[in-house]
Amino acid sequence: MIESDVRYQIDRSLEATGWILEAGQENKNVFFEESVKFRLSANSIQKLGQKRPDYTLFDGASPIAIVEAKKASVSDLGDALKQASDYAERIGVDFVFACNGLTVKSLHVSSGLPLYLNGIEVTEFPDLQLLQKFRANRSNQLFTVPKKVLKSRTELIRLFAELNDDLRAEGLRAGIERFSEFANILFLKLLSEKGEDEIWQQLLRLREQDILLYLNKVAMEQLRENYGGEVITGTAIRNPKTLKRIVLTLNALQLSDIDEDIKGVAFEHFIQKTTDTQNDLGEYFTPRHIIRFMVRLLDPQYGENVYDPFCGTGGFLTETFRHISHQCRLTIDALDTLNYKTVFGGEITTTARIAKMNMILFGDGHSGVNQQDSLRTNSEAKYNNVLSNIPFSQRITQEVLNLVGGTAQYVRHADEACVLKCFNSLKLGGSMAVVVPEGLLVNRQHKEFLRFLLRNSTIRMLIRLPRGCFAPYTDAKTGIIFLTDKGLGQTEWFYRVTIKNDGYDSKRQPIPGINDLDSTLFFFRESAIPLNTLPESLDVSVVSVQNLASKETFYLHTSWKLGSHKQYVKLEDVAILRNGTSITKATTMPGDIPVIAGGRGTVPYTHGEYNYSGRIFTISKSGAYSGYVWWHDDPIWASDCIVVRSKDESKYLTRYLYMCMALKQAELYERQQGTGQPHVYISLVRDFPIPVITIERQRRLLQEYEEAQEKLRKLNMEIRTGREKIDQALKSFYE
Repeated sequence: MIESDVRYQIDRSLEATGWILEAGQENKNVFFEESVKFRLSANSIQKLGQKRPDYTLFDGASPIAIVEAKKASVSDLGDALKQASDYAERIGVDFVFACNGLTVKSLHVSSGLPLYLNGIEVTEFPDLQLLQKFRANRSNQLFTVPKKVLKSRTELIRLFAELNDDLRAEGLRAGIERFSEFANILFLKLLSEKGEDEIWQQLLRLREQDILLYLNKVAMEQLRENYGGEVITGTAIRNPKTLKRIVLTLNALQLSDIDEDIKGVAFEHFIQKTTDTQNDLGEYFTPRHIIRFMVRLLDPQYGENVYDPFCGTGGFLTETFRHISHQCRLTIDALDTLNYKTVFGGEITTTARIAKMNMILFGDGHSGVNQQDSLRTNSEAKYNNVLSNIPFSQRITQEVLNLVGGTAQYVRHADEACVLKCFNSLKLGGSMAVVVPEGLLVNRQHKEFLRFLLRNSTIRMLIRLPRGCFAPYTDAKTGIIFLTDKGLGQTEWFYRVTIKNDGYDSKRQPIPGINDLDSTLFFFRESAIPLNTLPESLDVSVVSVQNLASKETFYLHTSWKLGSHKQYVKLEDVAILRNGTSITKATTMPGDIPVIAGGRGTVPYTHGEYNYSGRIFTISKSGAYSGYVWWHDDPIWASDCIVVRSKDESKYLTRYLYMCMALKQAELYERQQGTGQPHVYISLVRDFPIPVITIERQRRLLQEYEEAQEKLRKLNMEIRTGREKIDQALKSFYE
């Protein structure tokens, strides 16, 4: 995305939040580089000199904010914010923003801190009224609802827990049943905050004895007329006191100002205990920040349609609606396209109603959401994009597996069937980003299914999310499959990314600043070849696809991540690599020479001869610890392992080569191949990068290493001796 594309996107986003960019409009309040000189005072123009901000936003005659646009390849928006701050300080502007088309970062100029609205960092352009409130508050923090209501999403869940007790007393079953009942009332509250408050005001005014009749008769008819009969149902609450209490409790809150999917949080609470024990449908609430990341990564465009076959409460649908609506001028035709031709979803449970409610609250578009069993519903090649969080570990019948996968041998599991459903829903050339169990990305049992996706699309990225990312809802390890170009070719390489910082700490409190999700959006570009330089701050590597046509010899080769060191040589260029000579316990001779096979530092048996005299290292070839790097000073019999030694000790010390490989032990384990017994082969380590340094420096490093090892050995001995003395003293008390 070049800077002109970014500017177009910024224009649409500003228009979507009420800013006026059109020349000739009397109330125009956004001015570009050249035109701003006609709006600023002569004094301000003089202070700017030859410099001009990309965008200057005005409140009446006074500038209130500056926006700097950068092309998408600019990953560090910190410099852009500094540039904008320089302009701002010259002309007395309070707020600055920087955008690269993928994300928006803000800064409160006087404090030097990002803007926070209700405890959440601002990542979209605010409207003029909101900026006025920030300015009046004289802080980077603004709470538009009382702080006591908005301590955290935990506070919301605590409130829902109290109301859950009321619904339990009504005899409603835990989980979906209670949640659906609560969602009806919550929807009416949120509608009232949107301006449609007639029904809500009546519920507040009516006496307890009249409230049930009004809700089930008058209100239901009005809502069915406006939104159809599938959105809201009559209440199953029998006690009017319970209904009135829920209405009064919710009325005290201003929910639409909270940057949370309120119905999603409610869904999370009401369904959580059911999920903790047993959840046949595999429902997991997708956190808002993960949804936003995936929508921005996929980047669906105006004129394309988007489908979520497992849409739950509609989080992906509403965020997609918001994302696309910021790309176009909201004419009557554009609104018609957005509402009826853009966003579609399916959900097997009654939470489909909640997705419809979400779409109504976000601007309609609810007609595309249906309650259905998506695995049994025909959606073949209908959509440009799919965004979804598949239901994990479903129990589905062979009939459904056959329905989704036909006779395909690569679909053997429910998780695979759900991903295939998403894939098959794409049109030719379509793209998708789906949340999956991490096992689908890494377990060998899914190797053939992954090969199918690689053969029939361009996988751009496989992303591993941190454990706890979905907390407190589930502790399941998750990942994301992101692919494009369905049916137009096959994958030659892709990026593998491990997210360590998703922007939240272990207690799910936000961490300010750039996180790994931001960094992933910054660096990623669709391209024919991988980037030469990957961001050092991100755990990302390039994976090349080898022998894709062959089921037997297909494997994935991960490039080694290099640091800032300028020069490397391949291991095979400086070392001799040999496979060991296989030997079994039955064919050994008596002796005390260790036999080195698979395993991690274990010797299964000994032998009377050796085939290597020592001062070499081995890499285990088979088993769970294939890839384990092990140094040997003394003679060994190398069996099921790779033996490595330097070609020339005057240039590269074998011990130095060992230290380099031992440092990358975790990456070696990741290179294990095989669908059953894992293996590491010579072909997988030939290109291991060895930093080029002088032999003198190698010797110095080894000397420092050996000295440190000796200190550690002595410290461990002191610790053991000290523990023995303490144990002996304690033992004497009982003798």
